[in-house]
Amino acid sequence: MKALPKKWRVHQGRDPEAELHNLKRRFQAVSGRFHRTVRLRRMYRLLKMAGIAAVASFAITWISMSFSPWPLLTTLRHLAAFPHCNAARAVDLAPANRGEPGYWQHHDRDKDGKSCEPWTMP
Repeated sequence: MKALPKKWRVHQGRDPEAELHNLKRRFQAVSGRFHRTVRLRRMYRLLKMAGIAAVASFAITWISMSFSPWPLLTTLRHLAAFPHCNAARAVDLAPANRGEPGYWQHHDRDKDGKSCEPWTMP
């Protein structure tokens, strides 16, 4: 096999394995910085969304409590009675008349102004 001309030589005194190792190390350093930045951005976005959700829920709670005609604990019990009559009974707000805490229109079956009234079998 003929030898290559001297000017065609690629590795004039350099170690290709060492250069490859050095190049891989540098690429890993760059990609590590990139991935660290991506993780920090995700964490920042998550914290920002959690903060916004906390502030929004606090504001909604504050506004709903400020317009309520009842004290805070009674208002919370009234809201807990919303799903069904068993929940209203669990927080001691059933039966309730129209305008009282614990009265929800969808709990009033016969539309007489009294919700969650006990039914007796005829």
